[in-house]
Amino acid sequence: MTATSAASSYTASTTISSTKQENFSPADSESFLSTEVARIAAEIEVNNEKRDIFLRQRLQEKQRKQQKMQAERYIYNYVNHRPDAVALHSFILGIVLALSLVAASRLAQDLSYYQLPAYIASLAAFHFLEYWITARYNPTKVTIDSFLFRNGSSYFIAHSSALVEAVFEWAFFRDIKKHLIFSAIGFVLMVFGQILRSLAMIHASSNFSHIIAHRKHDSHQLVTTGVYSFTRHPSYLGYFWWAIGTQLFLMNPAATVGFAIILWRFFNNRITYEEKLLIEFFGDKYVEYKQSTGTLIPFIK
Repeated sequence: MTATSAASSYTASTTISSTKQENFSPADSESFLSTEVARIAAEIEVNNEKRDIFLRQRLQEKQRKQQKMQAERYIYNYVNHRPDAVALHSFILGIVLALSLVAASRLAQDLSYYQLPAYIASLAAFHFLEYWITARYNPTKVTIDSFLFRNGSSYFIAHSSALVEAVFEWAFFRDIKKHLIFSAIGFVLMVFGQILRSLAMIHASSNFSHIIAHRKHDSHQLVTTGVYSFTRHPSYLGYFWWAIGTQLFLMNPAATVGFAIILWRFFNNRITYEEKLLIEFFGDKYVEYKQSTGTLIPFIK
């Protein structure tokens, strides 16, 4: 290619380019920009619609889950919380409480073993209060099981053994039942433990449950005030000393030692397991609370 032909080609190319630039008028530029803006706006609108649809679906899914949980809770309460059963349980506990107090009063006048019927009265009061406080301060969780009649076989074996020991020792080793100082200490512990446990249930309100929660609900809050300000587990502490107090009150040496060992092991394992879940629920907030507040159960930090 000669210099002349190359120059001619350059001139032709420049002429075509100039022609294209001349043909791309400001009107065309505005039209192009308008088209692009419209296209982007349409894409944004489509994305917003998709986002709205996604959010509506998530909301509907959450509502369905809540409705399902409410329905399951309603069915559970309907099946496990029959008014006739509640009335019957309360009636039986009332009769047992009244008869036990009358018997304890008459035996006390005769300076006899009034502690035995008084112990039975304390059991009746304990089970009634477990239900009544739950119904009064935590109604969404109350069921027939809140009476704690189904508190496990170990619970009934322990208290049945305590009754057997009390009757056996009164019949054959009556001198053991004359250490009234232990009975007095036991009575104080019983009253203290029952009051502390009841206050813990009342103060925690909807945050209290007889069953360990394995997932955090929206309404679940960490309670650190009231009785929870001096012990992390006031309901456990209250029950621990109440139960041991009942055996001191009965002047049952074997049951007192047995209750102390069994309850310590039970609460040590339960608190360890439960606090792992609480740390998952509340993170550093519970770790700080744990470090600053003890359990007050001997040898359980």
